[in-house]
Amino acid sequence: MGRPDFVRSFVSNTPEYQQSFATFLAHTDQKENAFAWIRGEVEKLPARRTMIDAGAGSGKLTAWLTPSFERVIAIEPNPSLAADLRAVCPTAEVIEAQITSALVATKANFILCSHVFYYIPRREWESNLQRLIEWLDMGGVLAITIQNPETDCMRMVRHFIGGRRDLGELCEVAKGSPEGHFDVRLETVPAHITTDDLETACQVAEFILNVLPIPSPPTWLDLERYVQEHFLQPGGGYRFSCHQDFLRVARCG
Repeated sequence: MGRPDFVRSFVSNTPEYQQSFATFLAHTDQKENAFAWIRGEVEKLPARRTMIDAGAGSGKLTAWLTPSFERVIAIEPNPSLAADLRAVCPTAEVIEAQITSALVATKANFILCSHVFYYIPRREWESNLQRLIEWLDMGGVLAITIQNPETDCMRMVRHFIGGRRDLGELCEVAKGSPEGHFDVRLETVPAHITTDDLETACQVAEFILNVLPIPSPPTWLDLERYVQEHFLQPGGGYRFSCHQDFLRVARCG
């Protein structure tokens, strides 16, 4: 692509976003490593009757998990993404609502909330966490994931945009939930982005910056300088960390 003057802001249901997302996936092991972690949790569940995917997006991850459960409930407030979700996951029950306003009348053995808490204001984290916990069945597991705040990627986000997202702040909240007794752990799953050239590294960096709203987009030249300074490897190519934190909440009483 031709070099833009400024970093772009993407909307998730546009071709530009999909192209940028595909570039990211082609140069990282984040998805593969996250799937391995999720698979391990699902395989250990004592029952697999119901799964809830909270913030399911277009449904690709939901579809991957659907064969493991008798019933799948997918929550997605964006109408366009919900339409894609229904097409990709025709057997799933789709609820078009925010987490805190979704009406779910059943308990779930597994609840996934993947890369959603970026978009929830910090003051609303606790209420969203408590709602997710309310839906968790005995022996069930809730997994909330976003990037570890000390990755190369999130340091870059803070440099250009500011803000900090740290799931560790919710550990004590989950432990003290009035809904019951819970085993709470924060687990970090390593992942990296690697590219051969600066242009691709910057395309991926632009995608990463879109995890938060960009009120004042940096220039592309500033992004190139940052990537060159922080991610260039001694032997050539670019590498930056994108480890994921999983807040794992298991209901045990």
